[in-house]
Formats: sequence, structure tokens, C-alpha cells
Amino acid sequence: MSERVRARLRLLHDEYVSAVNSAVEEGREDLVERLVADYPDAALRVMAEYDEVPDAA
Repeated sequence: MSERVRARLRLLHDEYVSAVNSAVEEGREDLVERLVADYPDAALRVMAEYDEVPDAA
């Protein structure tokens, strides 16, 4: 995986952590669940954007 993808994934992670923390502080369990469920797809989109998605074997 390229450093560019790693950097983008770190940024995505930080964005989601911040959003989840804010949702927890607000008592928004529904939003926490939605963010947690959406994160893997968002990470895959980042990797696909840079053609870094591994082939399923």
C-alpha cells in the first residue's frame, strides 16, 4: 500500500474517531452505529480511489 493511501486512511480514521466521539458526547447512539457501520465502506472507497483494493481470492 502506498504512503499516499496510508495517509488518506489515517485522515479518514481521524475524521471518523472525531465524529464518533462527538456523537457519543451528544448521546447519539444511532449516529455512532451508523458511523461504525459506514467506516469499512469508506476505507474501501479510499483504497479504490487509488486502485489499491486487493483482489478477492
